[in-house]
Amino acid sequence: ALLVPPYITEATGSASSAGVVMAMMSLAAVLGPVLGGIADRYNAHRQVMVGGLVAMTLALLAFGVASGDSEFQVVDAVIMGVGVAGVSAVAPVFIVSAGLDEALQARRLTAFNIAFPVGQVAGGMMMAAAAQAEWSYDQRFYLGAGVMALLTVVTWLTSAKPTAALVLDDDPPAEKGELTETRRVGLRGVLFSIFGAYLLVLVLSSIANNGVNNQIANILPNVYGISETTTSTLISLAGVLNIAFFFAAGRVMKNFGALTPFIAGTTMRFGGAACLGLLGWVSDAPVLLVAAAMQLLYQGSPFSRLPQNVLAVRYAPIPSGQANGWVIAGSAAGSFIGSLLGGWLADEVGFNSISWMAAIAAGLGVALLIIVIWPVHRSEYGEDAEPDDEPDTE
Repeated sequence: ALLVPPYITEATGSASSAGVVMAMMSLAAVLGPVLGGIADRYNAHRQVMVGGLVAMTLALLAFGVASGDSEFQVVDAVIMGVGVAGVSAVAPVFIVSAGLDEALQARRLTAFNIAFPVGQVAGGMMMAAAAQAEWSYDQRFYLGAGVMALLTVVTWLTSAKPTAALVLDDDPPAEKGELTETRRVGLRGVLFSIFGAYLLVLVLSSIANNGVNNQIANILPNVYGISETTTSTLISLAGVLNIAFFFAAGRVMKNFGALTPFIAGTTMRFGGAACLGLLGWVSDAPVLLVAAAMQLLYQGSPFSRLPQNVLAVRYAPIPSGQANGWVIAGSAAGSFIGSLLGGWLADEVGFNSISWMAAIAAGLGVALLIIVIWPVHRSEYGEDAEPDDEPDTE
């Protein structure tokens, strides 16, 4: 979000081009379930994980090398998306299939989720320093590629033991029978069920979140006059706050169940996007208010992300592994739509229209949650999450 959208916009003079590139990156991430299936079938989780990191490294390097080549930028985005898909699909397996007791598994899953905002903070600080030093975009991509290359080597050298500790189901006949039944259920009932409504909320929420995130480095300077360095600092601050809010989301989930934090997170995304849109209509809007609205939107992520897999497994008429695959696909689809539509709106209407797009999408998600999902959840599932469904954030 800090590099690709402003780089593409500057190189092409078109925000919609940046939207297309980010959309292609998101579309490629739909391959997550496929790559995860390959890893499961051939016991190649380590190889898929490292291969994904290699793809991300090459994509960053290629963005720097192919400066100004708009056609190759789309290819770079697909390579990056495939790499992200590979890492996202198999990384959690090293926790959930490691034969850990529930308490330890929950703590590691919480730490795994916290790693994302930690990386966001580190990356934001690194890019802010590079911008302050007036590095070109090409140099910043090379810096990112160097960091990714180092992480790839570290991952390869440290992943052999965790790979050996994986406890996997090696019974192909059962898996094939289960898959056949799943496909039959999926064709007839997955989309037209409470799970289907939940997937639609995930898509809408992803449109809101990723539509803004993928263009935030363009929105803040062009709508509110905020500098590039301040933008990087605000994104880093969002990562720091995410860490704290993941623990807060865990406590809410423990006390009130999985649906409550999910509704709260979607509502925060709606409120933050709407506030950004309203402030975009104000001449010389106070930076502190803009920053607060941005943080409200960004801090919805911990509340939305932490319970989403628990709810997917609960609502789905299919096995848990495939339910989580649908979660990845739904989020990627929302990111694709948000990136493509957001870029087009920025060119045709202005960058502030992205915030309104996000507000409408998240608002529809909140309405579906309250009108459709919450009543069914209360009637069919009773109280929210059982204790063993909840992460231990102590």
